[in-house]
Amino acid sequence: MNSTIDLHLHTLVSDGVATPLEMLAAAKDAGVGTVSFTDHDALGAYRHWGDLFARAKELDIELISGIELDADFQRREVHLLGYGFRIDDPALNHHLTATQRVRKQRVRLQLAIINQFFKRKVVDSKKVFLPQRDTLMKPHLVHAMIGQGLFADYRQAAGWLSEIARVQVHVPKLPLADAIAMIRNAGGEAVLAHPGYMVKETDISLLSFLEQFIPCGLAGMEVDYPYFQEKEPGPPFPDPASEQAMVAELRALAERFHLKATRGSDAHDVEALKAFAGRSHD
Repeated sequence: MNSTIDLHLHTLVSDGVATPLEMLAAAKDAGVGTVSFTDHDALGAYRHWGDLFARAKELDIELISGIELDADFQRREVHLLGYGFRIDDPALNHHLTATQRVRKQRVRLQLAIINQFFKRKVVDSKKVFLPQRDTLMKPHLVHAMIGQGLFADYRQAAGWLSEIARVQVHVPKLPLADAIAMIRNAGGEAVLAHPGYMVKETDISLLSFLEQFIPCGLAGMEVDYPYFQEKEPGPPFPDPASEQAMVAELRALAERFHLKATRGSDAHDVEALKAFAGRSHD
């Protein structure tokens, strides 16, 4: 699979830490020639920094419109990647506006609970509610608490947040078939994000899943993905071999069902982008 492609990148528009311009520069340095910014339920990467497509062209990088949508399947959250769609599509943007509004409401309430619980400013709202950040998410709160030394790791902090700072605000998620249709109606293609986690962490049969949603218009799935994390090794992908076996299984399924096999780092910073660019499963 071509290591000069990375179709799964996040920016500070959602839960990344870098701007799209910084990520483009990193892609150029790493020799990545085709990218897509797939922020969670947000398209601000393509709007808040001028004509990003023109900037990418100046760097000789092909930029493909992208997004990562939260969708619902059997009361489980499934992440759906969309590519090549019209970023001004009315139906898509209506959904994103409504989702972002509720996300902000939830984070605002949780932020207040956190600071009240610890009786100090653990989370600075000015550092969370940035002008160019469209989607507010759990990581913005979790990383702030970890940064204050309140928890040892992400899982511990996220567990505390879910238990202590629970609020009655529920972010709407489209049924998966509707999310696929929304991307297709906007002129794009729908791709299942990091399906290896579905295989390893749920009781969902990926085979049955594909048989159900390919007729709905699912065009591909993310095959090449960094499941093994060297800095935080552990289940369900404790070593490079486990990742390679998963990637091979996914590639075989993609070929069997004639699906597009995509490659994405899911990078949230320039270091992760560059690290993934230096590897290949070919």
